[in-house]
Amino acid sequence: MKTRKQIMKMITAVCLVAALAFTFYAPVNAAGRGYSFKYKGVSVSVGSNASSFIKKAGKPTKTVRKKSCAYKGEDVTYTYKYFTLKTYSNTKGGTEYVNSITLTSSKVSTPEKVKVGSSEKTVTKKYGKAKANFGVYTYTKGNSKLIITVDNKKVSQIQYVAK
Repeated sequence: MKTRKQIMKMITAVCLVAALAFTFYAPVNAAGRGYSFKYKGVSVSVGSNASSFIKKAGKPTKTVRKKSCAYKGEDVTYTYKYFTLKTYSNTKGGTEYVNSITLTSSKVSTPEKVKVGSSEKTVTKKYGKAKANFGVYTYTKGNSKLIITVDNKKVSQIQYVAK
């Protein structure tokens, strides 16, 4: 059974991610400006065109399409074995842009080699000290934030979101 503190960490992390996800819906050229995630030789950043990354990543295990709450386009969630990619488009059938990336497995990592299961000490060594709210470390670079959730001194989730 989860402790009250663990439940509060989870609630805080979910609220933070939801708030951040809904504050960013403008495409930008994010190459080199923020944090990026690399998979199968292709890098992708929040706000960048998602098409080449989606093609290279292969077939997702699940795809959910919903009408966008901000534009006339769609919000799409691609669930892969090791991560989840969320995109949005401004118009129906339009270009998909990266809204967020969530790493859920130790089989993938950030370019700095932080992954699910890494120690809290590794996080602060690679990214520096940050104020952690309920075990949630937030780092800002360019137009993006890297949110690393730590439970019991181990990374449980890594998210790339808009600033």
